[in-house]
Amino acid sequence: MAQSAEEIPARLKKIDTIVDCDFHVTERQEDILPYLPEPWSNVFGRSKGDDYGFLSSLYPSAGLINPITTGKVQSESVRSKEEAQVGIDLIHSDKVVITPTLNLYLGCVRNEEVAAALAHAYNEWLLDTMIDTDRGMYGAAVVAPQKPQKAAEEIDDRASEDGIAAVFFPSGGISPLAGAEKYYPIYEAAEANGLPVMMHNASGNMMTAFPRAFADLTRFISSHVVAHPMMHMCNMADMITRGVPVRFPDLNFVVQEAGLGYIPYFMRRFDHEYHSKKEDAPMLEAEPSEYIRRNFSFTSQPIEGTGEPEYVDSMVRLMGGEDNLMFSSDYPHLDFDYTDEMMNLLPSFDVDELNNVYGQNALETFDF
Repeated sequence: MAQSAEEIPARLKKIDTIVDCDFHVTERQEDILPYLPEPWSNVFGRSKGDDYGFLSSLYPSAGLINPITTGKVQSESVRSKEEAQVGIDLIHSDKVVITPTLNLYLGCVRNEEVAAALAHAYNEWLLDTMIDTDRGMYGAAVVAPQKPQKAAEEIDDRASEDGIAAVFFPSGGISPLAGAEKYYPIYEAAEANGLPVMMHNASGNMMTAFPRAFADLTRFISSHVVAHPMMHMCNMADMITRGVPVRFPDLNFVVQEAGLGYIPYFMRRFDHEYHSKKEDAPMLEAEPSEYIRRNFSFTSQPIEGTGEPEYVDSMVRLMGGEDNLMFSSDYPHLDFDYTDEMMNLLPSFDVDELNNVYGQNALETFDF
């Protein structure tokens, strides 16, 4: 049900600080191109491109037919501080962590040098246009997984910038998976700079990571149901089995926008497999679920099963959500969540636990 920015639900008045951990800008290619370094600014100087619906030739399009790409639903534009403030007022957030939309597809860009240049350009635009800590607008510095060493340099350059609270790792569509040694420079730089690594997919990312499955999932709904949790589970399984949390014990990964129910399943299935095949993961010193609880946090949107509060409450309990779940709206995407929706679905949570989920867990995770 729609809410106005003026209507602050009474339940939210119990919350000390509301942090939205997945608040999207809707950057367009035309916003990014002026910030491209040479030689790419000259090469792409006259390129045009739309945002989330139909991607440009630089960002590959998955050809998905959904309410945005058909024009049936118009997503709100968030390309200025003023437009961001509209969403912040609607969500009643005290702080937001700004994440991209177009650059969700950065991991699918085929030219690795172009990918690194686009990440750099986006971060320049983000700092110039969107970051405003006085208004609670923080950002995550985007890196190109195709060029890990350049990504590490980008992290080192951005970490000291006021308002950069995290690293954004566009994990959907990457090859190899996120546990590969190739990505260690990214993790080393993030850990050294005290920044968490945010991992985010888009359903169209399946086109590069799982092309055969994506080719057979010919409807948006079928790909959207499985893409986000499937890609996250593949990446987390690879990371934990290869010992990434052991190598980088002080690094926190923020897993975004895949729902809730897959998390307790994944933790328990992983533990079950580990106890019979420990030789496959010789670096691990504890059960996989322990590393998930220790080194991984999860954002809330989209919450499935909203008609069954007992289901949602039990899933969040089973994943240890009082300590590792963080509120996110996904604003302005068409299926974004209002702030008080989750509160109605966690009847067993006391005020302190709700404060953790809505703000305290994020305050302890991000570099605000």
